[in-house]
Amino acid sequence: MIPPGRSRLPALAAAAVTAVLVLAACGGGGGGGGGDAANARPGSGASGTAATGPGPSTSASAAALPAVDRTFAVGVREETYVDPSRSTSANGSFPGAPDRTLPVTLRYPATGDPNAPPTDGAPPDRSGGPYPLVLFAHGYAVTPEFYSELLDRWAAAGYVVAAPTYPILSGIPGGPAHSDYEKTFADTSFVLGELLGAMGSGAGPHPLAGMVDPERVGAAGQSDGEAIAYGVGFLQCCRDPRVKSVVAMAGVLGNINNPVQRDSGVPILHLMGEADEVQPYADAIAWDRENLTAPRWMVSLVGGTHAAPYRSPAAPHFDGVVRVTTDFLDGTLKGRPDRLTRIDAFVAENASRFRLER
Repeated sequence: MIPPGRSRLPALAAAAVTAVLVLAACGGGGGGGGGDAANARPGSGASGTAATGPGPSTSASAAALPAVDRTFAVGVREETYVDPSRSTSANGSFPGAPDRTLPVTLRYPATGDPNAPPTDGAPPDRSGGPYPLVLFAHGYAVTPEFYSELLDRWAAAGYVVAAPTYPILSGIPGGPAHSDYEKTFADTSFVLGELLGAMGSGAGPHPLAGMVDPERVGAAGQSDGEAIAYGVGFLQCCRDPRVKSVVAMAGVLGNINNPVQRDSGVPILHLMGEADEVQPYADAIAWDRENLTAPRWMVSLVGGTHAAPYRSPAAPHFDGVVRVTTDFLDGTLKGRPDRLTRIDAFVAENASRFRLER
């Protein structure tokens, strides 16, 4: 539901608002969207199962590690997944639906010129994979296209990036609202299951079959989306054991009123802007210090605002956000712990714009 004092949500795409969730642990939700928010997810295993370490399964040999230090061309695909087991609430002029329809934008390493713009349907480059999968959750009143510059950079660095458009939260259909916000956690796990089924095997009809390593899955998000990523990584109601790493950007994680799976071993990177005009920085960093357990990286953006550092190459923090998030993903999903030490070095060299706490 909407936090106290925010009865009128800003109509600006950049001013996404992290909603406060009041959900029963491992059960249905309160708020406006019905009671199926935290139901079991197809293929997700037992809710609340913790990962055993800060990265993917150690069964993968060093020779099978995904490529680093390469820049790929980026291919783009649009797909749609429908979950018939859960409903979409009525919203504005939209009468509601008995199912959940989730368009998904896929970005992936592709053959071709790395300096060329992303290309729809480009042939995948399989030479550096299989690649980790990063499932990205957008914020309020926007779609994944709002973050295309950041998502393109991750794909070019050797990741398959999947970004669902969440019903109602995005404004589609019926205008942006939080009425089904608690359902976005199960949406995320549903999409993850569909993607792994289509792309996690070397056989099958999907054009990207075999491109994804199912043991190397991360969740990332900004604002309302950071709460979704954090939820599928850590909340007892919504934890998905397939998620091995979390990148949370621009919000107060304490806004989520739900028990947390502590000391799970899942690494988290939380980026917060000191000048965030939507989410109070002081509240965000105080909650992190008290509640996030290691392995954790808390990166403060000196003078950073709510949206621009995560979407606009013109923003002074954007390149640093790309660098830090990519190093974190490389370190936690590609079996390269040396990349995590690069975060410390980068922040030390750019102390006028970034600070790091562990």
